[in-house]
Amino acid sequence: MTLTAPGRVAPEEISRLLERFSRPGVPKYTALRDAVVHAVSTGRFAPGDRLPNEQALAERLPISLGTIQRALRQLVDDGVLERRHGQGSFITGRAADAEMAHPLHCRFVDAQGKGYLSVYPEATRRTRVTSGEWTTVLGASEGIEITRRIGIGTEFAVSSSFIVDAKRLPVFATMSLKALSGQNFKDVIFKSSGQIIQRVDLFLRQRAAPHDVADLIGVRPGAPCLSLRALAYLGEGDPIYYQQIFIPPNERELHVIADARATGLRQTP
Repeated sequence: MTLTAPGRVAPEEISRLLERFSRPGVPKYTALRDAVVHAVSTGRFAPGDRLPNEQALAERLPISLGTIQRALRQLVDDGVLERRHGQGSFITGRAADAEMAHPLHCRFVDAQGKGYLSVYPEATRRTRVTSGEWTTVLGASEGIEITRRIGIGTEFAVSSSFIVDAKRLPVFATMSLKALSGQNFKDVIFKSSGQIIQRVDLFLRQRAAPHDVADLIGVRPGAPCLSLRALAYLGEGDPIYYQQIFIPPNERELHVIADARATGLRQTP
């Protein structure tokens, strides 16, 4: 970690992180927020570290002062930063409770209808697989399956089975389950391959929860769930991942998005 003095994070460090976390279609304030959360969760920024002031960041980063202020407000709201009057912004040590930013397939609308419930993923298992529905989609002889339990706010949980070609995306075999837990997998794909997901085909139907899914999300085996199957493509005819999500009965509206670059709800006046 680069420091200008003990406990002071250098603007250059944040600049490098921002460059890494900037993705097409993702607002700059979200990229800056994600960069700081990642640095805290991985230990690069420690509790008590002081961030540069807003003006210093604006002089060093290729984004506006208003964008920086918006990102810092989000980090304060998340509990990652603490503002001290007359002193600046300090790392609290809480990495937003491992919340995942801008999830694509788990955008459950909040009570106000203006945002989404927070999403808290936990990777529970990694398996090498050689058969299943995914084979006809990915055309691979071996896949890596990441199973995650994803908490939706404090209300319920969904299960996710995410499969990629083991040879094409070996990063999913080498990253630790802990590191994979809070990652947005489309961002992992972008960072490891430099390629953007262009299209996602979504299929919805009601299905009974299998035993392993039921145990993971706390419902009885056979309970009716909404099954969301997602097939993602980098380009026409170039599939990159297969995902199966089981959603238990709940009162929340799910915002279904097929554009992997979408940033969120669009409010009308």
